[in-house]
Amino acid sequence: MHSRLRFIFGGCLLLVAAACAPNRAVTPSYQTVTSVNITAGRAFDNYEPVPQEAAAILGCDKAPNLPICLVTIPSSEEDSAFRSEGARLREHGEAKCRELGEAILANSERVKMYPKALVVESGNGRLYGVGHTYELGDSWMIRVARRIDDLNDRSLEEKKRTLRHEMSHTIGAQESGSAWTAEDYAVRCG
Repeated sequence: MHSRLRFIFGGCLLLVAAACAPNRAVTPSYQTVTSVNITAGRAFDNYEPVPQEAAAILGCDKAPNLPICLVTIPSSEEDSAFRSEGARLREHGEAKCRELGEAILANSERVKMYPKALVVESGNGRLYGVGHTYELGDSWMIRVARRIDDLNDRSLEEKKRTLRHEMSHTIGAQESGSAWTAEDYAVRCG
């Protein structure tokens, strides 16, 4: 298994660039607000390039400016929300959700954030890639977008939904099929 690398980008080919999030219109806010960056210099604000092995899987070796090519640790708020989500799901009434909760807690150290969604224009409109999961060696790498774009943050609820979707791949969920799909885990365990 150590030589096998598997990449799942919300069930979509990265080069085809489909998305895991529902297509939604993003309306920028035009309020005038004084900006204060209280997180400047914190570890979760410092994005670093993905390792070379991951870059080859994600296409960052050919397109290093893709948002998914930079990652950072979750903020304390994100990390706490993700761990709480795992603990909540561990007590869920549905066995599949309990299994997902265990996976979240077991893989919490492998969750990283990338700055914003991978946005792709298609014939159906704009698609937002807000999460992806891939296997590197014997380890799963789970990635969640922090923002939709430069103007629009994602809520903790949106990030947890993406976490459920992406983490379900670590326990065998596929994007489509007759068994529970990654989307089923995202919705039914929500």
